[in-house]
Amino acid sequence: MRSGELQTGGVERYTTRRIKFASPFTLGKASEVYPAGTYDVETKEEAVERGGYTAHVRTATVLIVPTPTGTISRQIKESDLDEALVRDAGDDGQREPSENPDRGEADQRGGRRTGPRRLRDPGLPPIAGE
Repeated sequence: MRSGELQTGGVERYTTRRIKFASPFTLGKASEVYPAGTYDVETKEEAVERGGYTAHVRTATVLIVPTPTGTISRQIKESDLDEALVRDAGDDGQREPSENPDRGEADQRGGRRTGPRRLRDPGLPPIAGE
């Protein structure tokens, strides 16, 4: 193998997360309307090695759609799902799910969003706006 080439290790990992839509939604340019409810999203990633480092590259995102007789798996674009979650959040005032559980915490309590908490020396004067 030449220097600088990517090497796929053939190692795949799958993750599943649960999302909730408050309103019916569509994904991308598709005309199919999915009902409000809770859905599982499976993500497949492949390990890629280069220069001694390993990265996991997303190769597929699948929406698991419940049906009266079981489930249907729909391969989707992650960006289409993100857009649908943002549109849905506009309907009920909540923000899209985040991989950082502290994100948006103040919004959910009805306060202003403050971002990461900062540790301050109690001997220093307060910063304007805090």
